[in-house]
Amino acid sequence: MAQSSTTSRNRITNAKGLSNELLAAAKFAKDPNLIVFTPIGAGPVDILVLNIKTGEYTAYDVKTRNYRKNGYKIARARTGEQKRLGVKIINFDPESKWNMEEVKLRIKEHEGFRDTVYSDSLGFATIGYGHLVLPTDDFVEGVAYPKEQLETVFDNDFQIALTSAEELLEEIEVPETIKGVICEMCFQLGKPRVMKFKKMWEGLEAGDYNKSADEMIDSNWHKQTTSRCESLAELVRSCAWYNF
Repeated sequence: MAQSSTTSRNRITNAKGLSNELLAAAKFAKDPNLIVFTPIGAGPVDILVLNIKTGEYTAYDVKTRNYRKNGYKIARARTGEQKRLGVKIINFDPESKWNMEEVKLRIKEHEGFRDTVYSDSLGFATIGYGHLVLPTDDFVEGVAYPKEQLETVFDNDFQIALTSAEELLEEIEVPETIKGVICEMCFQLGKPRVMKFKKMWEGLEAGDYNKSADEMIDSNWHKQTTSRCESLAELVRSCAWYNF
């Protein structure tokens, strides 16, 4: 009896997930001070790591991509059980590359879309995917603009944010996940404001991603857009295990 295409896709997805869990475990195992355990069976923990110097255990759930190929988001938030157990999320994909399309999709989801001019959370005139209406723009309140036109505006805004992120990270080596976070921060806040997260940058330069995430949370930005800030800080924190 021939297997369905859905069953075949599920087997491929499960195989890739297991493969990445083992590869992530192998990265931990390179550290002689760590002992790595891989629980058998389904559950909230994929990898359990014991630090023999400190005696501390850390539990991880391995995730591989932020978005499916069709553009739909894969949930990355920890479950209630994982939060209770202190499980950390690892965004791991050995085949990953600097994928701008994934970052674009995440920004669009966070920004939302409006085809007319509206006031953002700070009272500034905005349109499309979070585009700040400038004096040089010719957008008129009450007029609905074609999505194609506003997609072009978004692409231009994204390119500015990408260039800003690349300039800020020019002398700092960070995982690609963090590159995407900095790009999104530049898109939302602008390069000058992102530059002011001095303690966050200190953490990035030192490879202390937990510190960087903490500093993102300890900011006015967190008060303004709490959910977005927390989700991006969680992505940065998920890179804390990575060792270049």
